[in-house]
Amino acid sequence: MTRLRLSWLLLTAAPLWAQQPPPAPPAPQPGLTQQLQLILHTRTPASGKPPELQADGSAYRASPDLPCFYDRRSFVPAWIADMGLRPQADELLAAVADAPADGLRPEDYHLADLQRRLLQARTQASPADLAELDLALTDAFLRLAADLAHGKVNPELIYSDCAIDVPEVDLPGRLESALAAGSVRKALADLAPAHAGYRALKQALAAYRTKSDWPAVPAGPPLKPGDRNERVAALRARLEASGDLAPPDPAAPPVERDLFDAPLQAAVRVFQERHGLDADGAIGPATLEALDVPVADLVRQIEVNLDRWRWLPRDLGERYVMVNIAGFTLDVVEAEKPALSMRVVAGKPTSSTPMFTGTMSNIVLNPYWNVPPGILKNEILPKIQRDPGYAARENLEVLPGNKVRQRPGANNALGKIKFLFPNRFNVYLHDTPSRSLFSRSVRTFSHGCIRVEKPLDLAEYLLRDDPAWTREKIEKVLGDGRERWLAVPRPLPVHLVYWTAWVDGAGVLQFRKDVYGRDRPLLEMLAAEAEPAQSTNASEPEILPGQNYDQRSTRLQLHASASPRRKRSPVDQSDDEQRIDEDPPRHVSRRLHRDRSSRRNLRVHRSESASADP
Repeated sequence: MTRLRLSWLLLTAAPLWAQQPPPAPPAPQPGLTQQLQLILHTRTPASGKPPELQADGSAYRASPDLPCFYDRRSFVPAWIADMGLRPQADELLAAVADAPADGLRPEDYHLADLQRRLLQARTQASPADLAELDLALTDAFLRLAADLAHGKVNPELIYSDCAIDVPEVDLPGRLESALAAGSVRKALADLAPAHAGYRALKQALAAYRTKSDWPAVPAGPPLKPGDRNERVAALRARLEASGDLAPPDPAAPPVERDLFDAPLQAAVRVFQERHGLDADGAIGPATLEALDVPVADLVRQIEVNLDRWRWLPRDLGERYVMVNIAGFTLDVVEAEKPALSMRVVAGKPTSSTPMFTGTMSNIVLNPYWNVPPGILKNEILPKIQRDPGYAARENLEVLPGNKVRQRPGANNALGKIKFLFPNRFNVYLHDTPSRSLFSRSVRTFSHGCIRVEKPLDLAEYLLRDDPAWTREKIEKVLGDGRERWLAVPRPLPVHLVYWTAWVDGAGVLQFRKDVYGRDRPLLEMLAAEAEPAQSTNASEPEILPGQNYDQRSTRLQLHASASPRRKRSPVDQSDDEQRIDEDPPRHVSRRLHRDRSSRRNLRVHRSESASADP
């Protein structure tokens, strides 16, 4: 009986290999932290120059913030302790893997290399390998943090007509706090914009990534309601795929898919409105072209505009004016909801409206228009030479110094109201006598300034905090024809942005044509590979004697894409002089982000001041 019991125990017992405990992690190495501290100190030059790192056999230059981070913590490793890897390392890799949610690429932060290094560190790795891993993890955090906080691309390096103060963030300090609190992933998420528009665009990106290629609508003659053919069936399938047309209801009577009926016409109008086209409900060349844009291109267009969101201040203002140049719209926003909306006319492609943030400070009723030298020479004088009565009809007068201005009146190029927010481009908002242009779908007709559809409504809103300036009072002053300067009682920010993809207040994803060609260079920069160590070295700003790391640029700049600087022409200077005469003296200090200090040497002034022409 005893033998039988023993035999049964032997047969039912787990195998010996299964009874063994799982392999233990590497035993703590005595003094590992101190060993790594010495290696990290050696790998981080005292000059503050970022060290060269390796990923998948290629060298690259570390984040400019990396030396500052290790110097502050006396080179103590951030991600590795005597017991081995800290859990924050896995948290960081999860955040890097999730970078596509913000339109960023994990490979820009060397995710695959980090995964391989972490696996090696959990089995067997030398102190030198662990030190390199610590550097690589820190670099990944700082790079991703910078891209979320500032945008991946410095806009002033690819656009000459751009002056944006990106948010200033102490990234080494953020990393130190995140490690101490054990909240690396949250710290990174908190660096991205919290604006409702950014969050909505992220959701749109996720939704569009799940879509397959659209069904193609074959080329052919225009399609209109009542048509019946195979192209109509293809159009129906295309609009269903993009969500502009609801899919057929199984419980409803069958739909004639090849018939251009009223519901299909309504869906076409929805699509046209979402793409800034004339919503006539028919399929002409422009609508067919928009239908033919692949899903992948629209995904990239959304990614481009997410980066533009990251350029904006994190605090847009309790209330603010948002002008979308590409969308030809102006919204006055309060508590993230539009309080006033209107159409605008923006600059021509040859005199594009710039991107920047200013502060609305003054309103001018019945303004004079000081004709800039460039317009006077190229447009006004030739008209006067052809027609001697032109100057009198247009209410022009000559001032000392061969300057010309247009008196207030019905045909004044600035209309009856002008809105000023000081900026180096001398751009402002104003009324216009050319009211018919607001009915166009693409409104690029000015020389850079912004013409507004509802100037009286905007003036009433801006002056509402002064009870003396009612709408009736404004209209009365406009009627007397005399110029009048007013201060805005509560100045508010004005943001001039260029969005070709955004989610509107109704939650509808909007796309617009890239009228200025600004998407392509940004897209190319977003898709560019990380710079190798050698080329990055060549473009880094010099560290002067007595200068510490915090006084120099804290972020790598893509200098190769910068436009060359040129000297201002006499025309530019004349325009500035004209503007100073026109407006009260003002000086607006502009704080440069320390990681964009090289901008001063990279800005390109426009050849013709935007305010020179309405």
